[in-house]
Amino acid sequence: MSLFRSFMGRRQFLVAAGVTSTSALALNRLTGIVDPALQAGVAGASERSGAAGASGAFSSRYSHLLSPIKIGNVVLKNRMTATRSLPSHLQGPETFPSDAVMTHVAGVAGNGAAVVTLSLENYDLDNSGVKNYITRLTDMIHFYGAKANVCLTQFQEPRGYSISDITPPVWKGQMRYFMFGEAKEMPVNMIKEMNEGFAKKAKIYQDLGFDMACVYMSYRSSIFACSLSPSLNKRTDQYGGSTENRARIVIELCQAIKKACGKDFLIEAQVTGEEESGGYTIDDLVKYAKLWEGYVDILQLRGWDLPSSHPMGYNSKKGSPVTIRYAEAVKKSGVKIVTAPVGGYQDLDLNEEFIANGKTDMIAMARAFICDPEYGQKAYGGRGEDVTPCILCNKCHGNIHSPGLDVCSVNPRIGIACKVEGMITPPARPGKVAVIGGGPAGMKAALVAAERGHKVTLYEKGDTLGGLLKHADFATFQWPLKEYKDYLIRQVKKAGIKLFLGAEATPEMIKAKKYDAVLVAVGAEPVIPNIPGSDGSNVYKALEVFGNEKALGKDVVVIGGDQIGAETGMYLAEKGHTVTVLTGSKELMKSEGSHQDIDLYKDMKNFSYITEAIAKGISGGKVTYTDAEGKEKSVRADSVVIYAGLKPRQDEAMKFSGSAPRFFTIGDCYAVGGMVQACTRTAFAAASQI
Repeated sequence: MSLFRSFMGRRQFLVAAGVTSTSALALNRLTGIVDPALQAGVAGASERSGAAGASGAFSSRYSHLLSPIKIGNVVLKNRMTATRSLPSHLQGPETFPSDAVMTHVAGVAGNGAAVVTLSLENYDLDNSGVKNYITRLTDMIHFYGAKANVCLTQFQEPRGYSISDITPPVWKGQMRYFMFGEAKEMPVNMIKEMNEGFAKKAKIYQDLGFDMACVYMSYRSSIFACSLSPSLNKRTDQYGGSTENRARIVIELCQAIKKACGKDFLIEAQVTGEEESGGYTIDDLVKYAKLWEGYVDILQLRGWDLPSSHPMGYNSKKGSPVTIRYAEAVKKSGVKIVTAPVGGYQDLDLNEEFIANGKTDMIAMARAFICDPEYGQKAYGGRGEDVTPCILCNKCHGNIHSPGLDVCSVNPRIGIACKVEGMITPPARPGKVAVIGGGPAGMKAALVAAERGHKVTLYEKGDTLGGLLKHADFATFQWPLKEYKDYLIRQVKKAGIKLFLGAEATPEMIKAKKYDAVLVAVGAEPVIPNIPGSDGSNVYKALEVFGNEKALGKDVVVIGGDQIGAETGMYLAEKGHTVTVLTGSKELMKSEGSHQDIDLYKDMKNFSYITEAIAKGISGGKVTYTDAEGKEKSVRADSVVIYAGLKPRQDEAMKFSGSAPRFFTIGDCYAVGGMVQACTRTAFAAASQI
């Protein structure tokens, strides 16, 4: 253990040993069950949800999901595998795994994953020092009884060719590569040398401690994916034509890897379950699986495009992940190959059901381990209701407006854990804390403060908790946000927080009760633009219409086409209104995440939008606007909904300054309104300082 302690550092070692919080470190408290190492989103005491329900006892609630599985001579500790999902900015310019990467990887392994998948393409494998770091990385994975899985995304270049990865361009339906700037069909000898190159690379990884390899065959982005697709693979030799020929390249690859690494070196194939029209079908998938039996050990099954493999509320339904049908089809065929569907699998009860009912052998996940760093602990403790729901924002995949920045909307430590962890110190003594406002920021702050040992009182002037998230109760596509809101409310009730609903706190009240700290989360208010007619009786603020849509007329114009405005229009269209959204931008509801799919409105018959439209007036049952060319036009409107952003209630929040020795503003009254991630981060940061 001394060696493990030496490369993890004292604090990381203590956390890995079961001490989950800064407070616990100071008080020498240990948790009753295996706790995850400090990952990039680790939950310290000030982050552990549902602490009141954490009895420390193991449970058989998820006995099928957590049962071991034997593949050949290899035993996996449970049925949960973590796919490649390393937040990009954990890695700096180093050519070796950074401390942040090591911390994150150890956390995923300690958080319950039986398999941890990594990609090493940015590391200098010719450097012995780098290899030393990588062996430490795999050793950390093994410490938790997990297997280390490496993505084969690079291989030794075939002699005489210039090619560096498995994603050569596809041209005219052929498997092709660039040679001296000219696109040509990949010759047979190059395919064979490519597979041998992958096998050599796999052997190098095995020597560094990896137990298995993952080969990408999805998204049409690799040679293997192109080979499987009848619409892309037009070859007429042994690698084209029949299903058997299209599957040949994969079989030969597996044979080369097994020859180099041995039969107990597992191979996972990441495969698209089916393609769009003209590609292969689920029946073809089953045929491929039968041909690969004995060669591929685990079949990771993905959706045919990014939206279906990275589901959001817009393109998925609660409890119905798209890819489970692929696993079920393979299982029903009787093929002896382990299945692991991926994409939207976080619900522990659902995952247990899928395995118990024989629909799949394993579950592959990424976001589950990111948004809840106690996912495995809660699984073993039978606490599925305490799992922090992923809101499916896909911001953990990066932000297209801020390249390299990955965040998690519900886990405030993602990306900064290794830096802030040492800055979060335990409180000197338990104190009295007041939280003003019961939205997502207020509830999060109350939970963090309570978990740090403080006596917390939460004041909410409304009759229910939820804040702006209450609108998620109405729109079908907002089910992930509703799940998160309901989760926060459950945790507040379980945490022993004193709750006052229908109670509007005042600075005088807070001061009189002698609180040690006050955290103000009074939110934001809608901005009303200066448009003639905006004060009319048929004009509504966006968040007012949820649950009140019957008050609106048939034809509705929504002014403002960012995410909240557009989603309001989508909701009204769902309810039968004919909706036109006017946006001054060049596109509607601009996406922030690299894998976001927010085009649900394209399938709505009674939903339309006009870009580069500037509203000029509301009167006479219509909205007048100027188009992209500056021409004045109008659109019929029985009712008008306006969303022009949110203005932080800073002045209201500042009234509480001086009402307690420590004063913080958090959430929408502090940061840009309407972002769950900002609410979560500011609440966690402030409460961690008390």
